Amino acid sequence: MLNSTTRAREYQVAPRFLADSTHTGDPGLQPLLDAGWALSRDDLGNVFVTSLDHTVRTGFLPEGECGDLWMITAHPHAFAPPAWQVTLDLSAPPEIVGEFTSALAAAPDSLLAGATGGYDMTDRLLDEHSWHLATGRATTVLRSPDGLVALRRQLGHLRPENEMAGDVERWLFEVGPPGHRWYATATSDLPDHLLETLTTAVTNRAPVQRYLRRHDVERLPAQATATPTAPSPLEVSRIRAATARSAPAPRPTASVLAYTTATRPAAVPAPPLAGRAR
Repeated sequence: MLNSTTRAREYQVAPRFLADSTHTGDPGLQPLLDAGWALSRDDLGNVFVTSLDHTVRTGFLPEGECGDLWMITAHPHAFAPPAWQVTLDLSAPPEIVGEFTSALAAAPDSLLAGATGGYDMTDRLLDEHSWHLATGRATTVLRSPDGLVALRRQLGHLRPENEMAGDVERWLFEVGPPGHRWYATATSDLPDHLLETLTTAVTNRAPVQRYLRRHDVERLPAQATATPTAPSPLEVSRIRAATARSAPAPRPTASVLAYTTATRPAAVPAPPLAGRAR
């Protein structure tokens, strides 16, 4: 029998980038399926969703060999090498992927042009959100004020084939505290508006729903908050018991009393019977 330590219950976990994966691809794939993209699977259980012109591919890869749970690529035509690539690892919340794939589904004609270095996005993080900038010889690092998200930008020329192979990343997101960190990457030619979408999705602090057991909650990073959305069955029974103890006992109505100590009213004499006197 499940007890309170093993029974899962619903929580709102915030910020969402610390909520971990749900190990299902539905939130990331559904926007593309709703747009009519084609679904396929391999024998291992990996799932692929492809645009109708076969130029954009999204893979949910629980049995992949690269260590990335998500891989998204865009191609100039169906048989061309990728123009850009985005990856997210095993612990990335799928809601973040869903925001990015929603942008792909909404704007299929603007997925290849517009990469100018992402400077508008980095300026926004610095000016509007008070991120901190550190510049090295080969890398710049932008870090959120709470230190939970870092965005690394590799400087200099990068060979496209090395980026696609995962040997080097133009953009690298490091999300979470040590011991609870996950990663996302983007290559150089990701259009600026999609880089903006990815950055906004990664850094969004809105809560997300999770069904967690007590040990799952205990494994969350210390910076995360998990708020139950409803009392547990045990809490409900305790509330009912406490309410029953504190509520006054209902007084029975007079009609159900078999005996009473109240003074009864005097009986009203019956009227004399009409007729002749004897």
